[in-house]
Amino acid sequence: MNWDDLKFFLAVCHAGSIRAAAEKLAVNHSTVSRRINSFEQALGQRLFERTSNGYVKTKLADEIFAEASHLEERLSSVERKVLGKNEELSGDIRITLPDLLATGLLIPGFAMFCQKYPSIELELIDSIKELNLANREADVAFRIVKNPPEYLIGRKLAVLHRACYISKHLAPKLLEEGWLEKQNWLGWTDKLRRPIGVIAKEYPRFSSKHKIANNQLQVEACKQGLGVAILPCFRADSDPDLIRIPPYISEGKYDLWILSHQDMRKNNKVQTFVRFMTEFILSQKGLIEGESFIKPE
Repeated sequence: MNWDDLKFFLAVCHAGSIRAAAEKLAVNHSTVSRRINSFEQALGQRLFERTSNGYVKTKLADEIFAEASHLEERLSSVERKVLGKNEELSGDIRITLPDLLATGLLIPGFAMFCQKYPSIELELIDSIKELNLANREADVAFRIVKNPPEYLIGRKLAVLHRACYISKHLAPKLLEEGWLEKQNWLGWTDKLRRPIGVIAKEYPRFSSKHKIANNQLQVEACKQGLGVAILPCFRADSDPDLIRIPPYISEGKYDLWILSHQDMRKNNKVQTFVRFMTEFILSQKGLIEGESFIKPE
């Protein structure tokens, strides 16, 4: 048994399928399949049941996974400690973030960082999953959370505010008495058809229409006049095709954190990026928290 076999085995255990494991390892899916088959032949026993829903671990696989996971963590710990002492400002930084934060907020900061540090390459991973920073699936995470995992270090940078918007071409309609009350919310899912909290109390009780479970698609649907959308202030207040609707208030809903593993605290490259992006986001705090909005007179 060698580490390469275990690496492919662990990837399939974590991902649940050959294709997902191949994407994680950046190899062809046939390579993963071949290595798993070879590992099973060497052991003389089946490790996975092949089902329509993916690869399901057998009892033997569960036992190997428990032991191999400890080895994986120890090897990752050694790698983090070595990387943590790296003082060079070159190489790659793996960053995980939801696409909601990328568009209109973080990408301009990334561009400025790369202009200042051209020897550093960024690998952006669009995900809301809790990627394992301990195993270096990512070096830095931008997350919308209340309480980050204790093994990570970081800082709460701002509170994400949201408000209600319509397409700018509908602005003249706001002057018509009773028009706004007849509009509809853009729903998200069956369970998220209407807002709760401050927005639900302060805005008219609109009916709900459509189900669009993606922030960018909500933005585009709102621009085309399909309804009233509840959007992040940083995304909508800066969009010339959208306007807030009365009573114009915003609601602080989520906390924005920048996070990294504690073993990376001495990694000059990672900490330089963290400091740069912290300053950049703090410079945008008024927009993020809805304070840059100027109420119409």
